Amino acid sequence: MLIPAVLICLSCGVKPVPPPKGTFCDPLKKERDCITLDFRDGKTILNEKEYALKSSGILNYAFSAESVTYDVEVLNENRVRIVGTDGSQKLFLRLKEKGERKKEWARLWQVIKESLGL
Repeated sequence: MLIPAVLICLSCGVKPVPPPKGTFCDPLKKERDCITLDFRDGKTILNEKEYALKSSGILNYAFSAESVTYDVEVLNENRVRIVGTDGSQKLFLRLKEKGERKKEWARLWQVIKESLGL
């Protein structure tokens, strides 16, 4: 029963999509400790320097900076966990861009209107 379901999903052309680009910051520090991750273009910006971001899965990425390799695990669209080979482990939250909430609410309102036939 499971095999036909898998075959149907594969034949539908459903492809996993990488998360959107964003700036992620450590919420536990007063001074902003941020990293910019562009999953689709494979770029990481950390401390004003750009590094190559390599995908090892749709939700797992890695990059090397200053002789330390960091594994990036995407927890959801707004959270990433970064673990370094030097023993560091941090949880980063995505910063919302200006006007992003308005766009989200407008999209939601449009879906509600369409479902109600307004």
